[in-house]
Amino acid sequence: MQLSQLIQSLPPEQLNRMQTLMHNMMAGHDVRKEMEEFEKSLPPGFREKLMSIMASAPIETSSTPVPSSQEQNSEMDLKEARLTILRAVAAGQISPEEAEKLIFNI
Repeated sequence: MQLSQLIQSLPPEQLNRMQTLMHNMMAGHDVRKEMEEFEKSLPPGFREKLMSIMASAPIETSSTPVPSSQEQNSEMDLKEARLTILRAVAAGQISPEEAEKLIFNI
């Protein structure tokens, strides 16, 4: 719910841009460059709020087996998530301690 409210707080142009990026990403397009530009355009404090919400969210697990292609995508998503967290540390947006909690789920 908090995540939904945070995303809805984005200006309509950014919300539309985010939806377009997600659509293109799910269609298999490489959107890394566009995603970096989008992240830079986010309102001040947005990333910190997002990280805070994500850190406090319970991790959902699935009891169904995941096909190998999804496992590979999942591993890539995990790698990208970790890199995003490390970039936030490098930019001074979160502390190394917060990053450790997010990356290692402690």
